[in-house]
Amino acid sequence: MREALLLLVAGFGGFIGSLMSGGSLITLFILTLFEIPTKTAIGTLKMVIAVLTLVSSLTYLKAGILNLKMAFTVVFFSLIGSYVGSAFLLSMSEETANFIVMAFLLIGTYFVLKEPQGEPVFSGKLAQSIVGLAIGIYIGVLGIESTLVVISLLRMFFRLDILRANAMAKAIIFFNNLVAFITYAESGSVDYSIGLLLMFPVIIGSWLGAKTALKIDSKHLKGMFIGISLLTLANLLRNLID
Repeated sequence: MREALLLLVAGFGGFIGSLMSGGSLITLFILTLFEIPTKTAIGTLKMVIAVLTLVSSLTYLKAGILNLKMAFTVVFFSLIGSYVGSAFLLSMSEETANFIVMAFLLIGTYFVLKEPQGEPVFSGKLAQSIVGLAIGIYIGVLGIESTLVVISLLRMFFRLDILRANAMAKAIIFFNNLVAFITYAESGSVDYSIGLLLMFPVIIGSWLGAKTALKIDSKHLKGMFIGISLLTLANLLRNLID
C-alpha cells in the first residue's frame, strides 16, 4: 500500500515537474522518506529528474518552441558548472551537505517569488555563457526547484516568454542532471532500486505535464511549490537533528 502511494506521488511529481517546476521537490521528499543518506538521495534524484526532463524536452522540441541555438551555448557552459557543483557537494560531510541542501532550497524559493521586469539585462554569447555557468553550479549542487530558478534567470536576463523559457529550462536541466547523475554514480551515491521504482510513473507524469504546460498558466502552481519546499526543509531538518 505504501509503495503504491509513493508511485502515485512520483507520477504527480513527474507531472508537476514537467508542467513547470516542483517535480524535484516532490521526488526528493519521497526519497527522504526512505531515510537514505542525503548525498545518495540527491544522486538518485539526478537519475529520476534526468528522465523526467528528457521526456518533457522532447515534447517541447516537437512542439517547435525550443530555441536550440541559444540552448546550445547555455547548456555547454552549464555542464561545466554542474560538474563543479556536484564535486563540491560530494566532497562534504553528510551534516554539511544537509545544510547546503536547505540553503539552496531557500534560494530556489526566492526565485519562485521573483518576477522579472523591464528590458533585457544582458545579450550575446558571453552573457549566455556566464548565466549558463551559474545555472550549472546550482543544478550540480542540488537543483531543487531548478526549473523555476532557470526560468527566472532566463526571463530576468534575456526576457524570454514563460513557455519558451520553460522549454529551454527543461533541455538545460536534462543535460545537467545527466552529467550530475554520472558524477554521483561514480562515487556510489545512487540507489538504483529506488530510482528505477520511481521511473515509470515519472515518465508518464512528465509526458502529461509537458502536454498540459502548452495550455495553462503556471502562476497558480507557486503556492504548491512553496508548500512542498517547506515540507522538505522540515524533513531534512528532522534528519539533521536525529
